Amino acid sequence: QSFVMQSPSTGLITGKYLIQNLKGDVVDTWVAWYLAEGEPLHVSIVNSELLPKDKVDAIKSAITSEESIEIQNQVLGKNPPELTATYYKGWTGAMKKAGEKDTAFYIPRDFEIIDTEGRAGDIMIVLSTLHDSNGALAFTRSIADSEEHQILKSFITIFNVENMDNDQISAITRHEFGHALGLAHSSATEDLMYEKFRTDYPFISQCDIDAMISLYDDKKTNQVICQN
Repeated sequence: QSFVMQSPSTGLITGKYLIQNLKGDVVDTWVAWYLAEGEPLHVSIVNSELLPKDKVDAIKSAITSEESIEIQNQVLGKNPPELTATYYKGWTGAMKKAGEKDTAFYIPRDFEIIDTEGRAGDIMIVLSTLHDSNGALAFTRSIADSEEHQILKSFITIFNVENMDNDQISAITRHEFGHALGLAHSSATEDLMYEKFRTDYPFISQCDIDAMISLYDDKKTNQVICQN
């Protein structure tokens, strides 16, 4: 673990998080993956040949890393300012932490990256050199059984990938993967899941973990509500 205290920077703008039912209609509901205990989610990266290996590894790390980092509250404008909190660099570490709680549904924590071309994952990350017309750097669309509130497949599209550095593409992946696991946007401007988040601290918070626990404990909400 390491301690981080940095000055604020510009934010990364993300696009919409859409949930569509099997008919293709956009729906407003809570959704989660329904997996058997120990069952992995398979993740495929489409068009990985567009990027050098270090950028592809940055995308993978945002998913598979178990590394944590300590950040002081005052850096993020949280109270009490003198305390520090633990944040995670990858969803594997965060979801393993969330999985320490007993929940109604099994919390996904094993993610297998598919490198073989032509194999479709449960979550597909599509890399694009195109620019989004609204200026967003990425968006996530999940296909769900809206009656059962079950995610069947998620698609993450990341735009303008050639012009992102490793930290930016890792941060965007981290945010969008939260959507692919079922989370909506956060109420807190300093949080990773806020729709425009700061690039100095793009890590998974305890608030995000608590929201994930609530989602998979059948609380019928996917909102990330953070309190100082």
